[in-house]
Amino acid sequence: MTPSPLASPSAPLAVTVILASIAGGLYLGRALARRQRRLDRSESRSLLFLMRGTLGGEPWGDRMKRTAARTDAATFWAAIERLSLGPYRRGLRRLAVTLDRNPHVATERTRLQDDSPWRRELAARRLGLLPCKGTTPLLRRAMRRGPESVRLAAAHALARARDLAALRWLLAHPDKLARRSRRAWADLLVAFRRRGLPEIAAAFERGMTHPTLELAAIDVLGRGGYRGARDRMERYLSEGTLEQRVAAARALGHLHAVECGTSLIVALGDESWQVRAQASRALGRVKSVVAIDALAVCLTDRSWWVRHHAAYALGGLGQDGQEALRRVAQTSSDPYARDMAREVLEGGIHRDVA
Repeated sequence: MTPSPLASPSAPLAVTVILASIAGGLYLGRALARRQRRLDRSESRSLLFLMRGTLGGEPWGDRMKRTAARTDAATFWAAIERLSLGPYRRGLRRLAVTLDRNPHVATERTRLQDDSPWRRELAARRLGLLPCKGTTPLLRRAMRRGPESVRLAAAHALARARDLAALRWLLAHPDKLARRSRRAWADLLVAFRRRGLPEIAAAFERGMTHPTLELAAIDVLGRGGYRGARDRMERYLSEGTLEQRVAAARALGHLHAVECGTSLIVALGDESWQVRAQASRALGRVKSVVAIDALAVCLTDRSWWVRHHAAYALGGLGQDGQEALRRVAQTSSDPYARDMAREVLEGGIHRDVA
């Protein structure tokens, strides 16, 4: 009978050779991958060095352009992302002039018209890091075309370029980002920086039909210190919905609108504790000394947050405010009021999150 091939003496040797070949191939593949990663890191460091030097005033513009064109797309955009997160991010607008005709930028412009929404979104995000002039019309087209994820990415890219035409379009078409949250809207409006505040205030004064956008606009105008919309905010403090009253009270505090002190004092009697709390906090921010007695009364409020903000507001109103806290701590019949007054007088923890 003919012996089985597996039983022959050469079978173990053959198996060993095959396994050794597989192991050698795997090792070689991993070694090549490690070498490529080292080359990529070296290339990335070299490109970053040239970009930073160019932004720092070194005459390396042409060399940087050639190196940027020679590197692969992943290395190029990784370098741009690194710059956008560091102290050189303000120089990206200058760098964009040099790299306007870079092939990687041209590729992403083409990808803004890709059939895949995901690829269009990625292109918008990348182009937003490098605000080249030739990109703006394409980003506007992508913003109008959508869908919503692409529209948001393109809007943020245009915000980096301070494109007020894009901001006006967004304010006129809030339904195009209907599913965005108040925080997402606020982040987008803030991205236009101070240059966008007059446009936001003008739209707010005209009246906004989208409630989420309106609340975000109040937040942004308040934190941005834009006082032009103060009168409408003050009206909302007494006539608006609950969310509008809360947002208006918070914004007036950020604006340090001491002239609105009387309206904020009236808001201390609002039926909702959220409004009373934000009005108390705002009176502390605007340093309204005339509110001391009203804030002292708020230390007996049934809401902990109202008592908290009222007490810390009094603590920031100088000797008169601290004297009011001492009177409450010594004479009030309300143990919660006494405890809150003592907390502030003893330098307690300032829980400023409501």
